Amino acid sequence: MRFAACLGVALFFCGCTNDNGAFQNDMNVGDLAGVDFTVADSGGGPDGGAAVDLAPACGHLGEACCATGAACATGACVGGFCQACGGSGQACCAGRACDATDVCTGGGVGLCTPCGGSTQACCTLDTCSAGGCCVANFCVASGATCTGIGGTCAAGSCGTCGGSGQACCAGQTCTASGLVCNGTNCVPCGGNAQTCCPGRGCSTGFICGGAGAGLCIACGGVSQACCPGGTCTGAGLACSNTNMCTSCGMPGQPCCAGATCSGTACCDGVNNQCVADAMTCSSGGVCSGGACAACGGPGQACCPGMVCGGGGCCNGTTCVPSGQDVSTGMVCDNGTTKICGTTGNPCCANNGCPNAGTPGCCAGGTCVAPITGSCGGGRTCTVPVTGTPTCAPTVGNGCGGSGQPCCPGGTDHTANFCVASGLACDPNNDTCVACGADTKLCCEGDACTSAGACCDHRAGNNGQGLCVASGGACSNSQGTCMNGGCQGGTCGALGENCCGGGIGCTASSVTCNGISCQPCGGLNQPCCLGTSGQNGGGGGNVDASWCAEPFTCNNARTCVPCGAATQPCCAGNTCATGHTCTQMTGGAVCS
Repeated sequence: MRFAACLGVALFFCGCTNDNGAFQNDMNVGDLAGVDFTVADSGGGPDGGAAVDLAPACGHLGEACCATGAACATGACVGGFCQACGGSGQACCAGRACDATDVCTGGGVGLCTPCGGSTQACCTLDTCSAGGCCVANFCVASGATCTGIGGTCAAGSCGTCGGSGQACCAGQTCTASGLVCNGTNCVPCGGNAQTCCPGRGCSTGFICGGAGAGLCIACGGVSQACCPGGTCTGAGLACSNTNMCTSCGMPGQPCCAGATCSGTACCDGVNNQCVADAMTCSSGGVCSGGACAACGGPGQACCPGMVCGGGGCCNGTTCVPSGQDVSTGMVCDNGTTKICGTTGNPCCANNGCPNAGTPGCCAGGTCVAPITGSCGGGRTCTVPVTGTPTCAPTVGNGCGGSGQPCCPGGTDHTANFCVASGLACDPNNDTCVACGADTKLCCEGDACTSAGACCDHRAGNNGQGLCVASGGACSNSQGTCMNGGCQGGTCGALGENCCGGGIGCTASSVTCNGISCQPCGGLNQPCCLGTSGQNGGGGGNVDASWCAEPFTCNNARTCVPCGAATQPCCAGNTCATGHTCTQMTGGAVCS
């Protein structure tokens, strides 16, 4: 029996940690899509069809790591599965997980870098190779002096401190693997019910829970939290969108590893749920032959009945995602074509408000007029004599205009943003800069302005995407950009495999789910990574995310409507006219 995988999930976060509390709806092995998997037909499926083989072949993307020989022929072995992340130079997997020889560094999603060797970063649980010592998060070779501590490194100990049972070193630190300072001595950490190791790390099969230093608790079993890498250890389990391990494979349940479902059911990649045969998938296509019909996504053909997924609009025969222009002065707004760019109406694509004053500001997905228009947060839209529109407080400097600091995204998960057309928030300095042109920062949603261009996430600029012209060279030996994809247009676009070298997906409004590129940013779709998400945009939003208008990213990292009464606040903590953004338990809500 063959199963097609179809799906999407977004990436976020900061700090090298295995902390379960910060990660939901992140990239996980249960969210694998875009390729066909062959599953043995045992004839014993619960619906009379073929049962899903829970012990398939190993070593390829979406499959278990092999126990002998090379763990993975393709991808990196993370959390017991081969994934298109987690290897050296690649983006970190869910929970900022990397393979055994790399550690997640940097802000946002993070980048896996080699660890354990002399002068390299310490690996998980402060591990260094060949008896080295972990000093200030970097490895000191055995026989070398422990910088800043003194003593000679031997078997993880810096002489008289830092080893098992020894006194803590200066700064209440330990230097051997799997140890933490209890205030006096170095004691074991990272095991079951033990204190989490520095960086909230735990041993395999456990995850750090609770506040403060935290305690290591079991993960991967039924009704337990997913392990780092978004994995589950029990047979017939998958990591759900709530980051819990649950039964998988039947209609209404999460897809199993490899994006497989039982019998003739389909894996609906947008929400990682199994859909029964002949039922409608989130994209608008119908499940048939184990696969959701390839329609309804950004740039794809409209599904029957002129249906597009994620709040997109059917423009002729092609789906235009919500927030993108259908024609001049008209934008797709949650499935409806509306006038855009004028005061009180939705912004045109890429923050455009050309006719809201001279021009106006795009705040929370709506155009506000200069002088009288509120940008939220006590700021008012102003247009200087020279330059771009900006949002300025009564006292102090403005934000969101060209060369200005990015405006704060809000109290929840929204990335810092810009309010003038053609700008995006640069993660290097939290400043609004021109976006979309070749060699420039990609605009929100990884959009580039030239036809067929690619948003290359490893081309530089702190790991944030830069636009590569069609026909130009993608970074990290990923070939030529063509039709929005690298390797000659065979990776990175909607429905294609994620590109290697840490590039991931290169087309607009798609995200890598571990294998393939699937829609993000639309209604009930995973949130895309905001341009400021790599370093929190200077505003503390370390899990900063982006959704197309008129949506925002909720606690489940899913794009939902915003701005109306009882709905989450939109970007910048803005609400529709007559409503106020109020901080409530669980997030900011319009009242």
